[in-house]
Amino acid sequence: MHLYLFLLVVISLSCGSLPPTEVPMFRAIAATLGMVLGWGLLCHVGARICAKQVRLSAINPIAGAEILERQLAAFRWLGLGVVVLCLGGFGLARGLDSIPHVGGSIFLQAMVLLFPGLAITALTWSAEHQYGVLLGYAPSGALHHVQSIWQSFRTNVLWLVVPVLLLLGFSDLIALLPVDRETAGWITAASVLVLVPLGLPWLVRHLFKTTRMNEANESWITELLTSVGLGRTRIARWDTGGQAFNAMVVGFVPPLRTLIVSDRLLDSLPRAQVAMVVLHEAAHLKRRHVPIRMAAILPAWGVGAVLSHLMADNDWAMVIGSAIGIILTMLILRLVAYRTEHDADFEACRMAERIAGRVEHVPADYQAACEALSSALLRVTFDHPAGRKATWLHPGVDDRIDFMRRQCKLPISNINTPGTIANPA
Repeated sequence: MHLYLFLLVVISLSCGSLPPTEVPMFRAIAATLGMVLGWGLLCHVGARICAKQVRLSAINPIAGAEILERQLAAFRWLGLGVVVLCLGGFGLARGLDSIPHVGGSIFLQAMVLLFPGLAITALTWSAEHQYGVLLGYAPSGALHHVQSIWQSFRTNVLWLVVPVLLLLGFSDLIALLPVDRETAGWITAASVLVLVPLGLPWLVRHLFKTTRMNEANESWITELLTSVGLGRTRIARWDTGGQAFNAMVVGFVPPLRTLIVSDRLLDSLPRAQVAMVVLHEAAHLKRRHVPIRMAAILPAWGVGAVLSHLMADNDWAMVIGSAIGIILTMLILRLVAYRTEHDADFEACRMAERIAGRVEHVPADYQAACEALSSALLRVTFDHPAGRKATWLHPGVDDRIDFMRRQCKLPISNINTPGTIANPA
């Protein structure tokens, strides 16, 4: 899902670089709405068919849920093509300058560009809720339906879309300053460098509906982080209504960085498994994986920018540069994401071995830590078997478990270079 959302935002915004042309905007808007609604109708028909098969006992509920999940995933990915069709083919992106008040604001342009993709995604969540209603898993009624879509939107998309829109809105404000374009560009770049590491953690805490943990959990996790040298880290409980098994670190600058742990993970996993999940996130911080990933994609977009500059006389220069940048970004992120995820698993087990005996419920040695983290990975994906499979940006659960166990059989050295793994098999 994260890869899909990343591509959705990048591709949608990149369509804004299409060569402008005169387009009948009423026709473009009508065609876009028709295509989006038609796509949503297909999603709901698929959900209804799956639910009917389950009710007729043609398939069991688990199989029905898996089939629906695959169908909606296909609708989402194919929806990226629909987004390009709406923005490029129908001309919605190419005629932005002709829309009153929109042409002079990159914030409003981004809102228009993101609309088809976000609408398609919301309609797939609507189909998921409809499936639950038809089988009695979810409450019926328009209010519950809207709340379900909003919860999915808030959990999956808001943290990515809102910061982008805020930065674009901030750029609009900078453009109003009485300075030349070059100075405005430097101010914008400096603002991004400040706001991303400092403002994003605060923003995500509020977007994710976080609350304070109970005193026992907060004290224990604080002790756990302090023991590995990350004491200046905020801790928050993520209220998902018991829906999500997840934990993440937002930001990397102390004391603004925040560890967010979902309610279901805290309430359902044994303490030893929670400890390993927390140490996995701590390993991402200790090994500086977030800045490494951010730095890794800079060359890709640098190549795209150079190509756009070299082809400046071509109307499609920006489009070609953006396409090359996206492709190179995906290739680089694949390599870096797999490497850092394995590294975080390995380092989490090593940290557990070092602090065992000093913090309660931490596994006693590398092998015990490996088994606790393996059990946690299997548990958090139990309800979503597809989550165990490898994706473009995430190794599969079996692969991660196998890697950790292979390291247990090797002598563990003291290599501390971020982004590397000691004694790779």
